[in-house]
Amino acid sequence: MPSHRHDRATSALQRELTRIVSREVRDPDAAAVRVSQVFLSPDKRSARVLVAPWDPVVGAEPDPAPLRALKRATPFIRKTLARNLRMRHVPELRFEYDLGEQHAKRIDELLGRIEKRARKGRKGLSLLCAAVALQLGSAQASAELERLESSAAIMGSEFRIACYAPTRKIAAGAITAAFDEVRRVDAFLSHYRPESELSRINEEAARNEVKVSAEMTDLLASCLRYAASSEGAFDITVGALVNAWGFYRGSGEMPSAWTLWRARRNSGYRHLKLDPLNRTVRFLRSGLLLDPGGIGKGYAVDRAVEALREYGIERALVSSGTSSIYAMGEPPGETDGWALDLRGSGSSSAAATTVKLKDKALSTSGSYEKFFESGGKRYGHILDPRTGQPASGVAGVSVIAPRTIDTEAWSTALLVNGAAWARDHPIPGARVFLCAEEGACGWLD
Repeated sequence: MPSHRHDRATSALQRELTRIVSREVRDPDAAAVRVSQVFLSPDKRSARVLVAPWDPVVGAEPDPAPLRALKRATPFIRKTLARNLRMRHVPELRFEYDLGEQHAKRIDELLGRIEKRARKGRKGLSLLCAAVALQLGSAQASAELERLESSAAIMGSEFRIACYAPTRKIAAGAITAAFDEVRRVDAFLSHYRPESELSRINEEAARNEVKVSAEMTDLLASCLRYAASSEGAFDITVGALVNAWGFYRGSGEMPSAWTLWRARRNSGYRHLKLDPLNRTVRFLRSGLLLDPGGIGKGYAVDRAVEALREYGIERALVSSGTSSIYAMGEPPGETDGWALDLRGSGSSSAAATTVKLKDKALSTSGSYEKFFESGGKRYGHILDPRTGQPASGVAGVSVIAPRTIDTEAWSTALLVNGAAWARDHPIPGARVFLCAEEGACGWLD
């Protein structure tokens, strides 16, 4: 029995270490290796953690940089283990290279060389055919790309990245950088983090002008443009309304008439004063609150895509939950992009249609995402800032455009404004797929 308990503890430790090293350690050097084996001591006071390179070079000496990175990250790793596995006593961790995998790689290459030598003695192909076969083989080898997929829980959602790169090491480094960029966006844009720049604005801007970063200035300027273009259907100042309806930290509840009146009074993008030249923000209503829920994840996806591009990645799929996604290039073997399903109306998860995306973004907003029921009626979390009521009449809207920040903002705005407004106000450079609550789904163009 003790042996079984020890084996289970070792397996749990290895699973969690694998997840932490691959997803949460931010040091790029650590992204070059993966956890291959874990040996937990009988008294559980120490653990020998073997790591292996994603893309080992046969015959080369192991790079010491990843081990140094893991050593630096050990306090963070042990703290995360204690929290996630509820361990009172976290074992001391000793990271080492898994030389057994290196030996196995050398043996595999040796067998491959022996097989190649054996092939040289075989006849039956003309020199021309042999030359053509060699050229095709070289072209195929040069075109081969390693696929790596990973996910991370950030911004209250599961961000997932699948990318193709010449080596797994490059892919791992690119994905790590992309997730770090999403975490950076969350750190300055989250209204759940009291130390974020957006929370500081919410706390101080009603009393005096608040100096903000150039990035925040640009983002708020974009939000004001979306608000004006959508006639107020998209509005980053809906924080008071979201709180009133119980969607800020809960699943929703009916507000009282007084609560709703007060929230409506303290909402509206016209009460947000932005000075782009001096980079200052001021609220003209004391209860105004910014809520980035209709734009934050789309912006984070765009930033993640830029991080991937800086690593030279040309083929990738970046998504934030089921709401926003960006398709870079196309998967190997495809010429017209990534195939993605668009959800239909109602509670069914069946796909209404399939689209191919290449260097385009897609966002979907729907009343089915988060809601509560009261008195036999469903109330969704997407609110009309002008009336203070949940949007109705449209079950879901999907928007395709070059940038994810645009698709997320407009999918929200079109769901609020409804089908008739959407038909009369086409978005330049975008496609819209709309599903009515009572009716069919279809492309507006």
